[in-house]
Amino acid sequence: MKRRCMVVVGWVVTLLVSVPAGAARYDLNLGRFFNAQCTGTCPQDNFENLMTDLGLATGPVFLAPAETLGLNGFSFALEGTVVPIPGDKDYWDVPTEGTPQNVLFIPHIHVLKGLPFSFEVGANLSYLPESELFNVGAEVKWAINEGFYYIPDLAVRVSINHMVGSKDFELTTGGWDVSVSHAFGIGGMLSLTPYAGYNMLFIHASSHVVLPQDLTAEDQVFAEMNWQDNMHNRFFVGCRLTTFIFQVTVEGTFASEMSMFNFKLGFDY
Repeated sequence: MKRRCMVVVGWVVTLLVSVPAGAARYDLNLGRFFNAQCTGTCPQDNFENLMTDLGLATGPVFLAPAETLGLNGFSFALEGTVVPIPGDKDYWDVPTEGTPQNVLFIPHIHVLKGLPFSFEVGANLSYLPESELFNVGAEVKWAINEGFYYIPDLAVRVSINHMVGSKDFELTTGGWDVSVSHAFGIGGMLSLTPYAGYNMLFIHASSHVVLPQDLTAEDQVFAEMNWQDNMHNRFFVGCRLTTFIFQVTVEGTFASEMSMFNFKLGFDY
């Protein structure tokens, strides 16, 4: 089983990293923010709005109830995020090649390993299609309470993601969340586990030296967006259906700035 899992992981990683060379739609050129129509604080405002949207769209997802896998548990999953973006806004339209879509689909691969004392660690890799942008992430979860028949499971998690592949900026997202869930058996063959929780998301962004669209202008650097100034409240609700070792999970994540739909197809043993 483990060997088959490693083969699947290898194929998925190969597919994700086989990105065509050359400029693609979401290979963002932030130097285009410096033009005759965008002066004063406009370039910095556009940078902050774009980084906020990207951070919310590519920040850590949940897609799991509060319970952990157990000491010997292992999980591998293919996940996806569907998130609407304001593609008609200047801060999306100007730095992209062509016209941005109004919806992003972001695929992920996600592995989790159970540890003693109700701990769980995980790692994930995601890709922004039509770009050279990847997100790598890690997480640690602790189930404060799990396994009781009448009492819901309760867990806390800390996670962090970092975007790689951009020549113009650095973007890191992370935070903590608390979740509650309870499993229900169906017919002795299925398990249905609804869950809900709260997440505090932090977004940190900085820029490299960017070349303005006007090649006669001087190089520019955007002011850094600090963690403590970019905190976002998010709430999530979802449900996992498990049969044998296979699982299907659907989830909605809601924030005042942006909401999204997540889904997961995976197995654990």
